[in-house]
Parts: sequence; structure tokens; C-alpha cells
Amino acid sequence: MEDLVIELYNPERDRTLIKAMLNGNEQYDEIFRANEGDFQGNIIVARYKGVTVGFLSFGPFRRQTVTTIFIRHECRRMGIGSELMKRANQLLLKNEEVERSIGVCVNGDHSSLQFIYKNGYYISYSSYIMELEGEFPAENQAFIRPYEEDDYITCHNISELAFFKMHEHINMLPSYYYPPNERERQRFAEDRTNRFVMLVDDEIVAVGIIDGSELSHVSVRPELQGRGYGRTFVTFLVNEIKRRGAKTVKLWVLKGNPAKKLYESLGFREKSLNHWVTKYYRPDTRLSRPPSHLLS
Repeated sequence: MEDLVIELYNPERDRTLIKAMLNGNEQYDEIFRANEGDFQGNIIVARYKGVTVGFLSFGPFRRQTVTTIFIRHECRRMGIGSELMKRANQLLLKNEEVERSIGVCVNGDHSSLQFIYKNGYYISYSSYIMELEGEFPAENQAFIRPYEEDDYITCHNISELAFFKMHEHINMLPSYYYPPNERERQRFAEDRTNRFVMLVDDEIVAVGIIDGSELSHVSVRPELQGRGYGRTFVTFLVNEIKRRGAKTVKLWVLKGNPAKKLYESLGFREKSLNHWVTKYYRPDTRLSRPPSHLLS
């Protein structure tokens, strides 16, 4: 394509144009800011007639890599997205650690979904972004503390099993399970001040993470769900976010997840529905089910 150049991101040249391009598109702006802060070398721009009109970005290259392509509205349907997708395919195929690429598309963006399908992606699940603002719910008495390194195996198993069972409940396929590993253990330890556990009778019953103003990976032992532990734990976490200075709290919840009703009862409201899409580049090495002793 004449007059089109695909090259590495240059902050001094490209940042202002990309920010203007993303104005009003909070979802993609967050992705861009996160990648610019931590993975600037993973951003590639499309420049048409000397002007930056789109970008391709990746999160960290690992088994599951987040891939994002965004084109300025008036420059779509010109083949620019296809050129960036070709570059994405080249880089993802070259990196032997990558098994699959995932990305997000806002519900109702039919042209983007058509482009995604054309390039071998499919919708693997959909999720709501929910927000809580204004008055936060009052906290209940509970023993909740920050994560400690000795908690790793228990926290890992609670989270993996709770999400596996929830995925089965909503018929999300393929089902999968990650076994404990040292990389994850290290990541938990480095992020210990943002991870919390709830204990009942000296045993961990719930785990969750705070990421800025976002609440994530809230999990209650499956056999103890329905006893009010989730409500107590989520209430603590949203108030902890408030204590850190946030005015609003955000979370993602899968479409069909029964926990959505809990969040709504605490004051969370839907902000948008997003579709997460996947394309495989290598065979999936995840286990399809947790070990039998965890399911018993």
C-alpha cells in the first residue's frame, strides 16, 4: 500500500496523535496507557502520508498475549488494519512462547467483529464492565488480611477451582486449569500489598486482588459459596480501594456469572459489554480439568 509505513512507536512523534485518536474510547485508551507504561517496545504504529493513523500493541509475550489493533475512524476500510494484522501474525508466530492471542471488541462494533472473524479470531466469552460510584456499602466484621507467601498454594487453588466451576456453569469452552508454578508464585509475592485473603476459623475462604481502582479475581471456595462470604469480602475490598483514594471502583464480570447479581446488590452498574476474542498460534498446553483431588 503506497504512502503507508509500519514502524515502531515513537512517543514524541506518536503519543499526541494516538491520544486524540482514542479520545472518548476509554477501553482502548486504558490498554494503550498500560502498554506504553510497561511494554513500550511492543507498540507499532501505522503512518499514512506521514501521519500516525493507527497502532498495534501487545501485552507481555507469554502463553496468552493480549493483542490490540486500533485504526482512526476515517482511515478504516483502507487496508491499514490488515497490514497491522499481518505484522501481528508475523510477531506472534515468531515468538515460540505464545500459544494464543486474545483481544477485546466492544459490543455493537460490527465492523471490528467482521474484521476479527476474517482474520481467524472467534469470540470465546463476553464480559461486562461494572462500576460503583457514590456511596460505598458499609463493611461487616471479618478477618481479612494481606496475602502472605505461605498462602500461595491455597490462594491459587481457590481461584483456579472457583473460576473453573463458574466457567462450566456458564458453558464457557474450552475449560482449562493452570497448575501452580514458580513464575506465578513470584508474581503473587511481588504484588502482595494488593492481594487479600478472608479467613474463617483460621482457614482461607476467599481471595481477591486490587489493581488501582479495579477489583479482580475475587474467588470464594466453591463449597462455601452462598454463605455471605463473597458479599463481606467484596465490601471490604471496595472500601479498601476507597481508602486508597479512588472515587469509583471498576470490575469485570463474565456474562452469565451469578456473581453479577451480588455486584448489582452492592451498587455496581453495567457500563459496557465486551467480547473477548481468541486466535490460536500453537497447541494449548493448559490442563483441561483440575486434578481429581481438588474436585472431590
